[in-house]
Amino acid sequence: MARGKKTKSRTIARQGAKPAAAAGAPPATEREAAKPAAAAPAPAAEAPELFDVSDAQGAAPPRRERTGRKVTQPVFGEEDAQLADPQDAKAVVAKADAETEEELARLRRVADLTAEQRGPDDPTSLRSRADIATLLWNVGRVDEAIEIEEQLVADSTRVLGPDHPEVLTARANLASSYWTAGRTDEAIEIEEAVLVDAERILGVDSLGTLTARANLAFSYSTAGRKEDAVELQRQVVADRERVLEEDDPDTLDARANLASACWNADMVDEAIETEEQILKESERIHGRDHLDTLQARAALASSYRLAGRMQDGAALQDVVIAESERLLGRDHPATVAARKTRELNPAQPQT
Repeated sequence: MARGKKTKSRTIARQGAKPAAAAGAPPATEREAAKPAAAAPAPAAEAPELFDVSDAQGAAPPRRERTGRKVTQPVFGEEDAQLADPQDAKAVVAKADAETEEELARLRRVADLTAEQRGPDDPTSLRSRADIATLLWNVGRVDEAIEIEEQLVADSTRVLGPDHPEVLTARANLASSYWTAGRTDEAIEIEEAVLVDAERILGVDSLGTLTARANLAFSYSTAGRKEDAVELQRQVVADRERVLEEDDPDTLDARANLASACWNADMVDEAIETEEQILKESERIHGRDHLDTLQARAALASSYRLAGRMQDGAALQDVVIAESERLLGRDHPATVAARKTRELNPAQPQT
């Protein structure tokens, strides 16, 4: 569970997750936007979208995950893969680049074929173009993704109408790409409009509406609107507690986002209180030995230290070390990092 997350409704028809660089301390907001894995286009009836008002298949609109459950402080689990030699890293990057180009070529062939067979305005053709934008965004080619998405918004609005759920999704994706590109004001303008439209079209308790509200809160935080971000994140937590099942992981994620927003706004007591609740709930939902619980414990220890509660921080860090050694092993990079953190932050008398 990451300390701060931003969901991206990416793209019109598909789902998945892309991790972003993690913040190292609670006050830093980490924004991770989710995008779907690229896939061949499917008929419109079979393609679920985030902003979905259809009950045809009896299922709720799918939720988008920000991080795929990656751990960020310290590094536990899948992010700590080690490369023995720098040359290995270069080889991995080169291989990834080649795979990206191969996949882009495949997606472009699919898009061309779909447009030829069904026409450029067919919803499936629009989705195939969105898949290309998804992949470009995933590999950091944001400007190219934005160019496609801007045209997709225009075309989707013209073909489907401004109130169609897929148009909401296309607009939300463009806003998220603007955010990634540092065009925060433009992102906020779109996200505010998307939230209003989602509440009107889908209802205040729709999962798509909840996501739109959480994304806007993240953008407010980025733009320095700290109090607005905290207020909106509180609403997101309350909404998810009301709408989702009691133990839904998205509620924990929402609390983590609230804690991050509180740190950004110097609301230290509320941030720590929220993180203490996250740890308690994670232990109950996931169990003491789950990596998310280990992450939550490490994050809270860090927060105690940042708040000047050095003894509490040291005591909890000792637990983090013991649990890391038991679950991951003494030589695991995360365990080593936990011990180093303890050495650099000895307990001091609290006043």
